[in-house]
Amino acid sequence: MGKIKQGILGGFKGKVGTVIGSSWNGISYMRGIAQSVKNANTPAQQAQRAFFKQVQELTLQLSDEQLAMLFPTVTRGMTRRNMLTRQLSACHDYASDVKTFDLSLLEGIGNGERIDTPMLTLTATSVGSPANPVTGIVIDQSVVASINKPASACFSVVAYNLTQKKIAVFNTSSSASNANLTVETGSFAADGDNIRCYLSYQYQRGGGHGTMSIATRPERDKEKKKKS
Repeated sequence: MGKIKQGILGGFKGKVGTVIGSSWNGISYMRGIAQSVKNANTPAQQAQRAFFKQVQELTLQLSDEQLAMLFPTVTRGMTRRNMLTRQLSACHDYASDVKTFDLSLLEGIGNGERIDTPMLTLTATSVGSPANPVTGIVIDQSVVASINKPASACFSVVAYNLTQKKIAVFNTSSSASNANLTVETGSFAADGDNIRCYLSYQYQRGGGHGTMSIATRPERDKEKKKKS
C-alpha cells in the first residue's frame, strides 16, 4: 500500500495499483510496474544478446583517448562509447534468419574529417628480426604515398582483426610517405590473422598524440536479409 506524504496532490511512496511512487533528491516520481516477460530466453533472444555482447566487448577495447580521437564531436545525450556502439551495431548479417555480428562489414569508425583512404586486407606476420620476432602488419609504400596529409603529421592505423574479432588504433611516429609502413601489433594479432585496416594521421603534441583525421563511416544500406 502506498503512503501519501503531502496530500492528495503530493508525492507518495510505495505501490498503488499498477503505479509505484518514489523520490530522489527531494523530487517525487511515479513509474509503472514492470510488465512480466514471458519466455524471456528464447533462441532469438539468446542470439540477440550474443550479438550485443560481441559489440560491447569491442567497444571496451578502445581507450577514452582513442575514442576522443575517433570522435572529435559528440552527439548530444550520447557518450563516444555509445556512438561507437551504434556504429558497430550496423555490422550484422543474417544466417538462417539469425542476426549475426560481422566485423568485415565495417568500413570506418568515428565522425572526423573524411580523407581518401582505401580499406586494406592484410595478413599479420613477423616483422621483427629472427632474434626478436614481433607480429605486425606491413602497408605498402604505394598506399602510404596516396594519403593526402600534412608533411609533419604522423600516420595512424585503424585496424580490425577479423580472426579474433578485435579492434584497435595504432599511432606511429612515421610521417614518411616514401617507404613501407610497418606497424607492430603486439598481442592484438597472431601470425596469420586476417586484418582489415585503413590509414589516418595525427599530430603529435608534446610527445603525445593530438588531433586525428579519420575516414568517416559511410552510409550503409538497410539490413541485409537472407536471400530466398
